[in-house]
Amino acid sequence: MLQTKVLNYKDEVVNAIQEAIRIKSVEEAPLPGMPFGEGPAKALVHFLELGETLGFESTNFDNYAGHIDFGDGEETLAILGHVDVVPEGEGWDHDPYGGIIADGKIYGRGTLDDKGPMIMCMYAMKALKDSGLKLNKKIRMILGANEETNWGCMDHYFGTLKMPQPTLAFTPDSSFPVTFAEKGIMQVTMTKNIDTKNITIQGGKAFNSVAESCEMTFPTELLSVLEAKVKEYNENNEYKMEIKDGKLISYGKSSHGARPQSGYNAISALMAILEGVDLGEISKFVTFYNSKIGMELNGVSMGIGFEDADSGKLSLNIGKLSIKDGHIELSIDMRYPVTTKKESVIEGLEKVATENNFELTIKSESDALYFPKDTVLVKTLMNVYKEITGDVDAEPVAIGGGTYARAVDNGVAFGALLHDQEDNMHQKNEYLEISKLDTLLKIYVEAIYRLAK
Repeated sequence: MLQTKVLNYKDEVVNAIQEAIRIKSVEEAPLPGMPFGEGPAKALVHFLELGETLGFESTNFDNYAGHIDFGDGEETLAILGHVDVVPEGEGWDHDPYGGIIADGKIYGRGTLDDKGPMIMCMYAMKALKDSGLKLNKKIRMILGANEETNWGCMDHYFGTLKMPQPTLAFTPDSSFPVTFAEKGIMQVTMTKNIDTKNITIQGGKAFNSVAESCEMTFPTELLSVLEAKVKEYNENNEYKMEIKDGKLISYGKSSHGARPQSGYNAISALMAILEGVDLGEISKFVTFYNSKIGMELNGVSMGIGFEDADSGKLSLNIGKLSIKDGHIELSIDMRYPVTTKKESVIEGLEKVATENNFELTIKSESDALYFPKDTVLVKTLMNVYKEITGDVDAEPVAIGGGTYARAVDNGVAFGALLHDQEDNMHQKNEYLEISKLDTLLKIYVEAIYRLAK
């Protein structure tokens, strides 16, 4: 009955996702009362107002975060998610903030990560409310507005405001079935001052995204040698480069920084073809980059190639590179195995930095999360997933991504990406197939019911 009831809201879910996508909620400079800029604040208010429209109580905590409450009980089941998104990037076939429906898909930044899944869960709460079924726990949807960068939202909510920890929690910000382990995350910069002369290189937009483009300005005397390099490169590679308006532009494919193998790094591609080109002091950096990083994604040449049986190999992504005005800044995102100590990663990086005269700065870090597979939370969610999808051989998974499960004491990531869905989070043309809503809504309403009863 419950699974049938939630499907009655499918059209409303589609419309609500479209409306949410139309709010560009990329973090910007703070404004009065808007700690992460206007877009994230607008998106947060929009979600909280939607919750009230559906009959729930909502509270906004200074536009850092908010929550939507349903029911009563001494214990709480929390559903955590975020309303902010990564920058849209380039090359979309549809407006990334249009909420356009084409070929049975809703297109837009946030359809998968994480606006779409949170709206599904909100309507699952609505179905439960309208069903009148007795629940023993309060259900609380916790929404953050700063997940894609530094989690200032959760620091404010659980840290500054000291909001109570939920009894159980999940976040629909990963993939199915259940994420029982999340690698440790570390983001660092390596910087140094050099003579850049009249050369600039700028690529990438975020630590946690594979750079999809990188541009270089150069003196005219380098034109012929770079033209030859580009010609040879384009003959042998799927992703291309071009010289346009006095710039050498390298193109790649964006992907989530936790899954760099799903993308193609335009920065690394550019560094590869610059090997052997006389760029003054920049040439030393190019050689360093190609010998220690290159197209390698596991940090082996950097001396941090750790791996374990539960979560696999360390992943390393170059998110940004800036070379200009006498300064180099390289931004690196790493996801290290759950059994690896962060001190070991830092030690390896510091050794490389010292040997090559870089200053290493740790910008952010998050310890690994490990949740035993035999807990009630994991087993309940696994059972729901198997029953509804028929994927009876599924096992809990480990990921390189970092989710809000780390913000709570007793939570895991649960969906919302099904195994037969394309993972285009943080990529151009992010989309959600409307047909998948039948399965996703059933999973979430049943999961919330079983955990809350």
